[in-house]
Amino acid sequence: MRNLLTIARKEATVISRDRVALLIMLAMPLALIFILGSALGSIGEGDSLSIDVAIVNEDVGETGKLFVDGLTSSKELAALFNIDVSNDAAAVRADVEKGNLTAALIIPSNLTEKITAGEPIGLEVIQDPGSKIAGGIWVSVVKAGTANASAQIIAGKVLTEELAAAAGAGAGGPRARGPGASAGPMLTPPQLPPMTFDAVAVREIEAKVDARISMISYYAAGMTGMFLLFGSMFGAFSFVQERREQTLARMLSTPASRLAIVGGKAIGVLMIGVGQFTVLFLGTRLLFGVDWGQSVAATLMIGFAEALAAAGLAMTLAALGKTERSIGGIAPAAIMLFAATGGSMVPTEQLPKFLLPVQVISPVYWTVNGFLDVMRGATVADVLPNIAAILAIGAALFAFGVWRLRFE
Repeated sequence: MRNLLTIARKEATVISRDRVALLIMLAMPLALIFILGSALGSIGEGDSLSIDVAIVNEDVGETGKLFVDGLTSSKELAALFNIDVSNDAAAVRADVEKGNLTAALIIPSNLTEKITAGEPIGLEVIQDPGSKIAGGIWVSVVKAGTANASAQIIAGKVLTEELAAAAGAGAGGPRARGPGASAGPMLTPPQLPPMTFDAVAVREIEAKVDARISMISYYAAGMTGMFLLFGSMFGAFSFVQERREQTLARMLSTPASRLAIVGGKAIGVLMIGVGQFTVLFLGTRLLFGVDWGQSVAATLMIGFAEALAAAGLAMTLAALGKTERSIGGIAPAAIMLFAATGGSMVPTEQLPKFLLPVQVISPVYWTVNGFLDVMRGATVADVLPNIAAILAIGAALFAFGVWRLRFE
Protein backbone atom coordinates (compact mmCIF):
# COMPACT_ATOMS: atom_id res chain seq x y z
CA MET A 1 0.00 0.00 0.00
CA ARG A 2 2.83 2.37 0.85
CA ASN A 3 4.53 1.69 -2.48
CA LEU A 4 1.26 2.29 -4.33
CA LEU A 5 0.73 5.67 -2.70
CA THR A 6 4.35 6.67 -3.29
CA ILE A 7 4.07 5.90 -6.99
CA ALA A 8 0.74 7.73 -7.17
CA ARG A 9 2.20 10.84 -5.56
CA LYS A 10 5.19 10.76 -7.88
CA GLU A 11 2.95 10.34 -10.95
CA ALA A 12 0.71 13.23 -9.96
CA THR A 13 3.72 15.45 -9.27
CA VAL A 14 5.29 14.74 -12.66
CA ILE A 15 2.09 15.55 -14.56
CA SER A 16 1.31 18.66 -12.51
CA ARG A 17 4.75 20.09 -13.27
CA ASP A 18 4.20 19.74 -17.01
CA ARG A 19 3.19 23.21 -18.22
CA VAL A 20 1.85 21.88 -21.51
CA ALA A 21 -0.36 19.45 -19.61
CA LEU A 22 -1.71 22.22 -17.39
CA LEU A 23 -2.35 24.41 -20.41
CA ILE A 24 -4.37 21.71 -22.13
CA MET A 25 -6.24 20.48 -19.07
CA LEU A 26 -7.06 23.86 -17.47
CA ALA A 27 -6.49 26.88 -19.71
CA MET A 28 -8.00 25.41 -22.88
CA PRO A 29 -11.32 24.27 -21.40
CA LEU A 30 -11.81 27.58 -19.59
CA ALA A 31 -11.08 29.49 -22.79
CA LEU A 32 -13.44 27.34 -24.87
CA ILE A 33 -16.20 27.61 -22.27
CA PHE A 34 -15.90 31.40 -22.35
CA ILE A 35 -15.71 31.70 -26.15
CA LEU A 36 -18.49 29.23 -27.00
CA GLY A 37 -20.73 30.33 -24.16
CA SER A 38 -20.32 34.01 -25.03
CA ALA A 39 -20.74 33.51 -28.78
CA LEU A 40 -23.88 31.37 -28.40
CA GLY A 41 -25.15 32.85 -25.18
CA SER A 42 -28.30 34.36 -26.70
CA ILE A 43 -29.58 30.97 -27.85
CA GLY A 44 -32.13 29.58 -25.47
CA GLU A 45 -31.75 32.37 -22.94
CA GLY A 46 -34.06 35.06 -21.73
CA ASP A 47 -37.57 35.99 -22.76
CA SER A 48 -36.61 38.39 -25.57
CA LEU A 49 -35.51 37.68 -29.10
CA SER A 50 -34.01 41.16 -29.49
CA ILE A 51 -34.61 41.33 -33.24
CA ASP A 52 -33.22 44.58 -34.64
CA VAL A 53 -35.74 46.32 -36.93
CA ALA A 54 -36.43 49.87 -38.05
CA ILE A 55 -39.41 51.99 -39.06
CA VAL A 56 -39.22 54.92 -41.47
CA ASN A 57 -42.32 57.14 -41.42
CA GLU A 58 -42.47 59.33 -44.51
CA ASP A 59 -46.20 60.01 -44.19
CA VAL A 60 -47.04 63.73 -43.98
CA GLY A 61 -50.36 63.03 -42.25
CA GLU A 62 -51.44 61.55 -38.95
CA THR A 63 -52.08 57.97 -40.05
CA GLY A 64 -48.39 57.08 -40.29
CA LYS A 65 -47.79 58.49 -36.82
CA LEU A 66 -50.62 56.37 -35.42
CA PHE A 67 -49.11 53.30 -37.08
CA VAL A 68 -45.66 53.99 -35.60
CA ASP A 69 -47.12 54.68 -32.16
CA GLY A 70 -49.03 51.41 -32.27
CA LEU A 71 -45.88 49.43 -33.07
CA THR A 72 -43.53 51.18 -30.64
CA SER A 73 -45.88 51.41 -27.64
CA SER A 74 -46.77 47.72 -27.51
CA LYS A 75 -45.13 45.90 -24.58
CA GLU A 76 -45.54 42.59 -26.39
CA LEU A 77 -43.57 43.83 -29.39
CA ALA A 78 -40.93 45.43 -27.15
CA ALA A 79 -40.14 41.95 -25.81
CA LEU A 80 -39.44 40.73 -29.35
CA PHE A 81 -37.94 43.65 -31.24
CA ASN A 82 -35.46 46.46 -30.84
CA ILE A 83 -37.39 49.02 -32.89
CA ASP A 84 -35.52 52.05 -34.19
CA VAL A 85 -37.57 54.91 -35.69
CA SER A 86 -35.58 56.63 -38.43
CA ASN A 87 -36.12 59.35 -41.02
CA ASP A 88 -33.54 58.10 -43.51
CA ALA A 89 -35.02 55.40 -45.75
CA ALA A 90 -31.83 55.00 -47.78
CA ALA A 91 -29.72 54.38 -44.68
CA VAL A 92 -32.23 51.85 -43.35
CA ARG A 93 -32.27 49.97 -46.67
CA ALA A 94 -28.46 49.87 -46.60
CA ASP A 95 -28.44 48.52 -43.03
CA VAL A 96 -30.79 45.70 -44.00
CA GLU A 97 -28.65 44.85 -47.02
CA LYS A 98 -25.53 44.75 -44.83
CA GLY A 99 -27.22 42.57 -42.24
CA ASN A 100 -27.14 45.23 -39.52
CA LEU A 101 -30.94 45.15 -39.40
CA THR A 102 -33.14 42.08 -39.69
CA ALA A 103 -36.02 43.93 -41.35
CA ALA A 104 -37.53 47.38 -41.79
CA LEU A 105 -40.89 49.01 -42.45
CA ILE A 106 -41.12 52.06 -44.69
CA ILE A 107 -44.39 54.01 -44.56
CA PRO A 108 -45.00 56.00 -47.78
CA SER A 109 -45.50 59.75 -47.76
CA ASN A 110 -49.06 59.59 -49.16
CA LEU A 111 -50.48 57.07 -46.69
CA THR A 112 -52.96 59.47 -45.05
CA GLU A 113 -53.93 60.96 -48.41
CA LYS A 114 -54.68 57.59 -49.97
CA ILE A 115 -56.64 56.37 -46.97
CA THR A 116 -58.70 59.56 -46.85
CA ALA A 117 -59.51 59.18 -50.53
CA GLY A 118 -60.40 55.53 -50.06
CA GLU A 119 -57.69 54.38 -52.44
CA PRO A 120 -55.48 51.28 -51.91
CA ILE A 121 -52.02 51.88 -50.48
CA GLY A 122 -49.10 49.59 -49.73
CA LEU A 123 -46.44 49.54 -47.03
CA GLU A 124 -42.88 48.54 -47.88
CA VAL A 125 -41.28 45.83 -45.75
CA ILE A 126 -37.60 45.04 -46.37
CA GLN A 127 -36.25 41.75 -45.04
CA ASP A 128 -32.75 40.32 -44.72
CA PRO A 129 -32.80 37.01 -46.68
CA GLY A 130 -30.26 35.60 -44.22
CA SER A 131 -32.71 36.00 -41.32
CA LYS A 132 -35.89 34.56 -42.77
CA ILE A 133 -37.33 33.34 -39.48
CA ALA A 134 -36.75 36.54 -37.50
CA GLY A 135 -37.65 38.70 -40.49
CA GLY A 136 -40.78 36.67 -41.04
CA ILE A 137 -41.90 37.44 -37.50
CA TRP A 138 -41.62 41.17 -38.24
CA VAL A 139 -43.51 40.74 -41.51
CA SER A 140 -46.29 38.94 -39.66
CA VAL A 141 -46.49 41.74 -37.10
CA VAL A 142 -46.74 44.37 -39.83
CA LYS A 143 -49.46 42.38 -41.58
CA ALA A 144 -51.36 42.07 -38.31
CA GLY A 145 -51.04 45.79 -37.71
CA THR A 146 -52.16 46.52 -41.26
CA ALA A 147 -55.20 44.28 -40.86
CA ASN A 148 -56.00 45.98 -37.57
CA ALA A 149 -55.75 49.45 -39.07
CA SER A 150 -57.68 48.42 -42.19
CA ALA A 151 -60.53 47.05 -40.09
CA GLN A 152 -60.72 50.28 -38.11
CA ILE A 153 -60.65 52.41 -41.27
CA ILE A 154 -63.36 50.37 -42.96
CA ALA A 155 -65.52 50.42 -39.84
CA GLY A 156 -65.08 54.18 -39.56
CA LYS A 157 -65.97 54.76 -43.22
CA VAL A 158 -69.06 52.57 -43.05
CA LEU A 159 -70.24 54.27 -39.88
CA THR A 160 -69.65 57.72 -41.38
CA GLU A 161 -71.58 56.81 -44.56
CA GLU A 162 -74.48 55.40 -42.57
CA LEU A 163 -74.66 58.49 -40.37
CA ALA A 164 -74.54 60.72 -43.42
CA ALA A 165 -77.30 58.73 -45.11
CA ALA A 166 -79.44 58.85 -42.00
CA ALA A 167 -78.92 62.60 -41.72
CA GLY A 168 -79.85 63.08 -45.38
CA ALA A 169 -82.99 60.98 -45.06
CA GLY A 170 -84.05 62.91 -41.99
CA ALA A 171 -83.61 66.26 -43.73
CA GLY A 172 -85.69 65.34 -46.81
CA GLY A 173 -88.31 63.06 -45.27
CA PRO A 174 -91.98 63.79 -44.50
CA ARG A 175 -91.16 64.72 -40.93
CA ALA A 176 -88.66 67.39 -42.02
CA ARG A 177 -88.99 70.56 -40.05
CA GLY A 178 -89.64 73.97 -41.48
CA PRO A 179 -87.12 76.55 -42.40
CA GLY A 180 -86.98 77.89 -38.91
CA ALA A 181 -86.75 74.54 -37.19
CA SER A 182 -83.63 73.40 -35.52
CA ALA A 183 -81.44 71.13 -37.65
CA GLY A 184 -80.59 68.98 -34.61
CA PRO A 185 -77.17 68.02 -33.39
CA MET A 186 -74.34 68.21 -35.88
CA LEU A 187 -73.10 64.80 -37.07
CA THR A 188 -69.33 64.48 -37.18
CA PRO A 189 -67.29 61.58 -38.48
CA PRO A 190 -65.99 59.33 -35.69
CA GLN A 191 -62.37 59.55 -34.73
CA LEU A 192 -60.37 56.37 -35.36
CA PRO A 193 -58.96 54.84 -32.19
CA PRO A 194 -55.23 54.26 -31.97
CA MET A 195 -53.95 51.01 -33.45
CA THR A 196 -53.44 48.31 -30.84
CA PHE A 197 -52.33 44.68 -30.71
CA ASP A 198 -54.54 43.60 -27.82
CA ALA A 199 -57.95 43.23 -29.46
CA VAL A 200 -58.10 39.58 -28.43
CA ALA A 201 -57.61 38.64 -24.79
CA VAL A 202 -55.21 35.73 -24.31
CA ARG A 203 -55.11 33.61 -21.20
CA GLU A 204 -51.46 32.78 -20.47
CA ILE A 205 -50.61 29.44 -18.89
CA GLU A 206 -46.99 28.62 -18.13
CA ALA A 207 -46.06 25.05 -18.95
CA LYS A 208 -44.03 23.12 -16.43
CA VAL A 209 -40.73 22.55 -18.18
CA ASP A 210 -37.23 21.61 -17.12
CA ALA A 211 -34.99 24.36 -15.83
CA ARG A 212 -33.47 26.32 -18.68
CA ILE A 213 -29.71 25.90 -19.05
CA SER A 214 -27.69 28.79 -20.41
CA MET A 215 -25.24 28.08 -23.20
CA ILE A 216 -22.23 28.94 -21.06
CA SER A 217 -23.46 26.43 -18.46
CA TYR A 218 -23.98 23.86 -21.20
CA TYR A 219 -20.45 24.26 -22.49
CA ALA A 220 -19.08 24.26 -18.95
CA ALA A 221 -20.53 20.76 -18.61
CA GLY A 222 -19.49 19.74 -22.12
CA MET A 223 -15.91 20.98 -22.04
CA THR A 224 -15.36 19.68 -18.51
CA GLY A 225 -16.60 16.27 -19.58
CA MET A 226 -14.21 16.25 -22.53
CA PHE A 227 -11.06 17.71 -21.00
CA LEU A 228 -11.17 15.52 -17.90
CA LEU A 229 -10.13 12.68 -20.20
CA PHE A 230 -6.99 14.48 -21.36
CA GLY A 231 -5.30 13.63 -18.08
CA SER A 232 -5.27 10.04 -19.32
CA MET A 233 -3.08 11.02 -22.26
CA PHE A 234 -0.39 12.52 -20.04
CA GLY A 235 -0.57 9.54 -17.69
CA ALA A 236 0.03 7.27 -20.69
CA PHE A 237 2.91 9.51 -21.82
CA SER A 238 4.59 9.02 -18.45
CA PHE A 239 4.14 5.26 -18.55
CA VAL A 240 5.54 4.90 -22.08
CA GLN A 241 8.46 7.20 -21.28
CA GLU A 242 9.41 5.15 -18.23
CA ARG A 243 9.09 1.97 -20.25
CA ARG A 244 11.35 3.34 -22.96
CA GLU A 245 13.93 4.52 -20.43
CA GLN A 246 13.82 1.16 -18.61
CA THR A 247 12.56 2.83 -15.46
CA LEU A 248 9.71 0.35 -15.21
CA ALA A 249 12.12 -2.57 -15.47
CA ARG A 250 14.13 -1.18 -12.57
CA MET A 251 10.96 -0.62 -10.56
CA LEU A 252 10.08 -4.29 -11.00
CA SER A 253 13.33 -5.20 -9.22
CA THR A 254 12.12 -3.35 -6.13
CA PRO A 255 9.65 -4.72 -3.59
CA ALA A 256 6.85 -2.92 -5.47
CA SER A 257 4.57 -5.38 -7.28
CA ARG A 258 3.14 -4.93 -10.75
CA LEU A 259 -0.24 -4.23 -9.22
CA ALA A 260 1.26 -1.50 -7.03
CA ILE A 261 2.98 0.07 -10.04
CA VAL A 262 -0.11 0.02 -12.26
CA GLY A 263 -2.42 1.01 -9.43
CA GLY A 264 -0.11 3.82 -8.32
CA LYS A 265 0.01 5.28 -11.81
CA ALA A 266 -3.77 4.99 -12.16
CA ILE A 267 -4.29 6.71 -8.81
CA GLY A 268 -1.87 9.43 -9.88
CA VAL A 269 -4.01 10.12 -12.95
CA LEU A 270 -7.10 10.03 -10.71
CA MET A 271 -5.56 12.64 -8.41
CA ILE A 272 -4.83 14.89 -11.38
CA GLY A 273 -8.39 14.44 -12.65
CA VAL A 274 -9.89 15.32 -9.28
CA GLY A 275 -7.72 18.42 -9.02
CA GLN A 276 -8.55 19.41 -12.61
CA PHE A 277 -12.28 19.03 -12.01
CA THR A 278 -12.07 21.05 -8.80
CA VAL A 279 -10.38 23.92 -10.64
CA LEU A 280 -12.88 23.83 -13.53
CA PHE A 281 -15.86 23.55 -11.19
CA LEU A 282 -14.80 26.51 -9.05
CA GLY A 283 -13.39 28.49 -11.97
CA THR A 284 -16.57 28.35 -14.03
CA ARG A 285 -18.68 29.30 -11.02
CA LEU A 286 -16.53 32.27 -10.04
CA LEU A 287 -15.49 33.53 -13.49
CA PHE A 288 -18.61 32.83 -15.57
CA GLY A 289 -21.35 32.41 -12.97
CA VAL A 290 -22.14 28.85 -14.07
CA ASP A 291 -24.93 27.26 -12.05
CA TRP A 292 -23.98 23.61 -11.53
CA GLY A 293 -27.27 22.86 -9.78
CA GLN A 294 -28.40 22.54 -6.21
CA SER A 295 -26.91 19.11 -5.56
CA VAL A 296 -23.20 19.78 -5.27
CA ALA A 297 -22.68 16.21 -4.07
CA ALA A 298 -24.16 14.81 -7.29
CA THR A 299 -21.92 17.04 -9.42
CA LEU A 300 -18.80 16.07 -7.46
CA MET A 301 -19.64 12.38 -7.67
CA ILE A 302 -20.02 12.57 -11.45
CA GLY A 303 -16.70 14.43 -11.76
CA PHE A 304 -14.95 11.89 -9.53
CA ALA A 305 -16.41 9.02 -11.55
CA GLU A 306 -15.05 10.44 -14.80
CA ALA A 307 -11.66 11.01 -13.21
CA LEU A 308 -11.67 7.27 -12.47
CA ALA A 309 -12.64 6.60 -16.09
CA ALA A 310 -9.72 8.78 -17.19
CA ALA A 311 -7.39 6.63 -15.07
CA GLY A 312 -8.73 3.53 -16.80
CA LEU A 313 -8.31 5.15 -20.20
CA ALA A 314 -4.70 5.99 -19.33
CA MET A 315 -3.95 2.27 -18.90
CA THR A 316 -5.62 1.43 -22.22
CA LEU A 317 -3.63 4.13 -24.03
CA ALA A 318 -0.40 2.95 -22.43
CA ALA A 319 -1.17 -0.59 -23.59
CA LEU A 320 -2.03 0.42 -27.16
CA GLY A 321 0.72 2.97 -27.76
CA LYS A 322 4.33 1.98 -28.06
CA THR A 323 5.68 5.52 -28.20
CA GLU A 324 4.64 9.00 -27.08
CA ARG A 325 3.97 9.88 -30.70
CA SER A 326 1.56 7.01 -31.21
CA ILE A 327 -0.29 7.90 -28.01
CA GLY A 328 -0.34 11.53 -29.15
CA GLY A 329 -2.29 10.35 -32.21
CA ILE A 330 -4.56 7.78 -30.58
CA ALA A 331 -5.57 9.72 -27.45
CA PRO A 332 -6.90 12.94 -29.02
CA ALA A 333 -8.78 10.97 -31.67
CA ALA A 334 -10.44 8.74 -29.08
CA ILE A 335 -11.23 11.63 -26.74
CA MET A 336 -12.68 13.77 -29.53
CA LEU A 337 -14.82 10.84 -30.69
CA PHE A 338 -16.12 10.38 -27.16
CA ALA A 339 -16.76 14.12 -26.88
CA ALA A 340 -18.44 14.55 -30.27
CA THR A 341 -20.85 11.67 -29.68
CA GLY A 342 -21.25 12.43 -25.99
CA GLY A 343 -22.71 15.93 -26.25
CA SER A 344 -19.69 18.11 -25.51
CA MET A 345 -20.10 20.06 -28.73
CA VAL A 346 -23.79 19.74 -29.66
CA PRO A 347 -26.74 18.31 -27.71
CA THR A 348 -27.04 14.57 -28.14
CA GLU A 349 -30.68 14.99 -29.21
CA GLN A 350 -29.44 16.57 -32.42
CA LEU A 351 -27.13 13.68 -33.31
CA PRO A 352 -28.25 10.91 -35.69
CA LYS A 353 -29.67 7.76 -34.14
CA PHE A 354 -27.02 5.48 -35.62
CA LEU A 355 -24.46 7.01 -33.22
CA LEU A 356 -26.31 5.65 -30.20
CA PRO A 357 -24.05 2.56 -29.86
CA VAL A 358 -21.02 4.86 -29.67
CA GLN A 359 -22.75 7.18 -27.22
CA VAL A 360 -23.48 4.51 -24.63
CA ILE A 361 -19.81 3.47 -24.43
CA SER A 362 -18.62 7.08 -24.18
CA PRO A 363 -17.85 8.23 -20.62
CA VAL A 364 -18.36 11.79 -21.85
CA TYR A 365 -21.97 11.01 -22.78
CA TRP A 366 -22.88 9.85 -19.27
CA THR A 367 -20.84 12.62 -17.66
CA VAL A 368 -22.27 15.54 -19.66
CA ASN A 369 -25.85 14.30 -19.37
CA GLY A 370 -25.35 13.79 -15.66
CA PHE A 371 -24.04 17.34 -15.24
CA LEU A 372 -26.96 18.74 -17.25
CA ASP A 373 -29.49 16.73 -15.25
CA VAL A 374 -28.09 18.13 -12.01
CA MET A 375 -28.29 21.64 -13.46
CA ARG A 376 -31.98 20.95 -14.11
CA GLY A 377 -32.53 19.91 -10.52
CA ALA A 378 -31.61 16.22 -10.37
CA THR A 379 -30.42 14.69 -7.11
CA VAL A 380 -27.78 12.09 -6.31
CA ALA A 381 -30.34 9.30 -6.68
CA ASP A 382 -31.35 10.57 -10.12
CA VAL A 383 -27.80 10.44 -11.52
CA LEU A 384 -26.74 7.12 -9.98
CA PRO A 385 -27.28 5.34 -13.35
CA ASN A 386 -24.91 7.84 -14.99
CA ILE A 387 -22.31 7.33 -12.29
CA ALA A 388 -22.62 3.55 -12.55
CA ALA A 389 -22.19 3.68 -16.34
CA ILE A 390 -19.08 5.89 -16.07
CA LEU A 391 -17.52 3.59 -13.46
CA ALA A 392 -18.31 0.51 -15.57
CA ILE A 393 -16.66 2.05 -18.64
CA GLY A 394 -13.63 3.08 -16.54
CA ALA A 395 -13.32 -0.41 -15.06
CA ALA A 396 -13.51 -2.00 -18.52
CA LEU A 397 -10.81 0.34 -19.85
CA PHE A 398 -8.61 -0.32 -16.83
CA ALA A 399 -9.02 -4.10 -17.12
CA PHE A 400 -8.22 -4.05 -20.82
CA GLY A 401 -5.17 -1.87 -20.22
CA VAL A 402 -3.78 -4.11 -17.47
CA TRP A 403 -4.38 -7.19 -19.63
CA ARG A 404 -2.51 -5.78 -22.64
CA LEU A 405 0.10 -3.72 -20.77
CA ARG A 406 3.79 -4.39 -21.35
CA PHE A 407 6.40 -3.33 -18.81
CA GLU A 408 9.38 -3.79 -21.13
